[in-house]
Amino acid sequence: MSSIYFLLFFILTACNNPVDKKLPLDNINSYPLIDSNEYPITKAANGSSAKDPDLKQLYPKAITEFIKAAYQLDKPLFDTLFFGKHVYGQEDDFPDIELPNMIENTPIRLISPELGQKKQKEQKSMIYINLMSWLENNKAVFLFVVFSNDSEHQYDFSLYFSKNTPSEKYELDKIEYENYLHLNGKTPERRVIYNKGK
Repeated sequence: MSSIYFLLFFILTACNNPVDKKLPLDNINSYPLIDSNEYPITKAANGSSAKDPDLKQLYPKAITEFIKAAYQLDKPLFDTLFFGKHVYGQEDDFPDIELPNMIENTPIRLISPELGQKKQKEQKSMIYINLMSWLENNKAVFLFVVFSNDSEHQYDFSLYFSKNTPSEKYELDKIEYENYLHLNGKTPERRVIYNKGK
């Protein structure tokens, strides 16, 4: 799976992006740490999630929430998101879907992972994101793995959704964040930066 992190990327560059929902991010160190021995993604469905129609509808929603959370945390200025459409016969393959041309006032484009690698070599300051997802028992998990500076792992966002039974719509439950910058040999800490109802 680690080889996928370096092969599959999204490209993120800078531009202003309005956000209509604030996350309480006064001090990242004030958010609770997550047990580093438990990673819910390993408990994902065994079958290919990419074929589930609910998951296909969730991609734009997850990307929206990622953009909002990233903006609140880092104040990045997104220009365009280039999605690496990775299909290798694995559970975390990118689904066979079309994405909206714009999400949160950010242009969206699907490209091959190879083109993503080429663009990063040409412009190392560009940010690349590998997006993986899993769906099981009316719950969905999206993992945004962010790289920059010649494939250096920057940070991860994990977004958790659950299906609201009466409305049959998925709602955001939690966002977790791990910073891989300036670790100096330490293990990154996973922090909850959004928790529904808390």
